Amino acid sequence: MDDTTDSPNLLLVAVDCLRQDFLHRDAVDTPFLDALRERGLECTELYATATTTTPAVASLLTGAYGERNGIQSLRRGSLSEDVASMPEILGDAGYHTEAMATGPLVPETGLDRGFDRYDCRDRDESMFSDWREEGLERLGELPEPFAAFVHLWEIHEDVHVPAAFDSSEYGETPYGRAFSALDREIEALVDAVPDDTVVAVVGDHGESITHRNNPVRLLAKSVRDAVKYYGGVDTRGVVERVNQYCERFGPDVDDHFLENGHGENVFDFTTNVPFVLAGPGVEADTVDAQVRQIDVLPTLLDALGVEAETDGDRIEPGVEDRVAYMRACGASLHRERNWARAVRYADAKYVEYPERDWAPGVYDLSESPRELERVDDPDLEAELRERLPERGVDPTDVEMLEINERLEDLGYL
Repeated sequence: MDDTTDSPNLLLVAVDCLRQDFLHRDAVDTPFLDALRERGLECTELYATATTTTPAVASLLTGAYGERNGIQSLRRGSLSEDVASMPEILGDAGYHTEAMATGPLVPETGLDRGFDRYDCRDRDESMFSDWREEGLERLGELPEPFAAFVHLWEIHEDVHVPAAFDSSEYGETPYGRAFSALDREIEALVDAVPDDTVVAVVGDHGESITHRNNPVRLLAKSVRDAVKYYGGVDTRGVVERVNQYCERFGPDVDDHFLENGHGENVFDFTTNVPFVLAGPGVEADTVDAQVRQIDVLPTLLDALGVEAETDGDRIEPGVEDRVAYMRACGASLHRERNWARAVRYADAKYVEYPERDWAPGVYDLSESPRELERVDDPDLEAELRERLPERGVDPTDVEMLEINERLEDLGYL
């Protein structure tokens, strides 16, 4: 065991469904996170490895893609024995490790491995409920040095906005207003830990929020889903035209009209997530290069002075763009055939559908930053396809976890 007498603590706060663009949005009120960004290291172009919680968090904690860490989707696959996770690495380095998780991050996934204490609370136990005091008390009593992982569910659908924040000054949407309220709660979490604590705030994946309760969208999407997911019909051409027409409606948020939530696509609004790191030894700076969720763990370990091998690379000022790989493997697994895998690089994105006989989609992000129209560019398509990692096993070919009751309660099934 390493000597950890002078080691800083770690507080890793993962906010479920947190979009990067909402950290830079005038319509929300987030004074604490604004201040954290100013005094810390902020990544503006970090991309999630999956648009569903469990595989995204698995990559966050292991620095590895799902093809290697074993977790394929919400209910398929558990953490591979061949991959070391953050609590195991830091536990071996002398840290006390605790996790306060929620949502689908149940112990059956194997994500509890290595934690000295791992609790997966009910989704109603949040920083907006009576659980708040319990969470703050636990953080305040952790033996040092500690590594605490806190997973927050407050802006995940269904969003319940605290009454004091339910007005337009805190956001145009319930999502924005709840995020404004959550900013104060993240501050409370940070205030509960000692000053010599490295603090990281990160999103697991983003969220489509603009037209969430529009009845026309709900009807149109239900038709799209039936035709696409259950009929196996490639609906992208029609959907693109609808999304282009509907761009003029709703708040100016990078969304698509015929999308909702997350897990079904790999568009930037569900993959571009924030990462802010602050604390002892962390210099204030901004990294605008494209980086990946698998790069978070080696960056945290470096801030703590702990050495370990991961598939990701440390994020630091001056890095160059890295190829970001991502998967849609949540609700897109209707009928178990609709998952997608993609790479984003050099202002372009390539998306393929391994179980469908559909042509890959290529987006020139310099021409269509909202990904509302594909391009026909065989050379670009070939270049990006070559940057995909080895496919590995299909999500449907690995074990199904017995967690359906939990997922039904969360609204996934």
